[in-house]
Amino acid sequence: MAENPYHAILLDTEFKDPSFIEKFKELGRKNSRMNPWCLIKVEVPESRIGELIEEGQKLLAGNTKYYFHAYRNNELIVVFPEKIFRVTPNRDSWIELVSYGLSLGIPEEQLDFKPCRVEDEEY
Repeated sequence: MAENPYHAILLDTEFKDPSFIEKFKELGRKNSRMNPWCLIKVEVPESRIGELIEEGQKLLAGNTKYYFHAYRNNELIVVFPEKIFRVTPNRDSWIELVSYGLSLGIPEEQLDFKPCRVEDEEY
């Protein structure tokens, strides 16, 4: 039976060990228009999502303004250095998540978690 993989959006500058990203199959890259970083989309097998979350959270570069997210089907996982949220792609489920991000000083426009569904991917 084939796995149902997650896709994750990672920043090229957010991890203490940038080679962490190389552990996963890269699906695409997109330069940020407003910020000096590159968004990297990777595929994460279902059997390795725990590794992505646990190891990735430990490697977030100490700056509380960093996070990454993974998604599949009706599931969205957002990982901050100190907290993990499991919500849906529906914005109505993001109230606590967005409030938490804002409390860390993350600009609201950076709390859009795009893409958060495979069908919304552009790269």
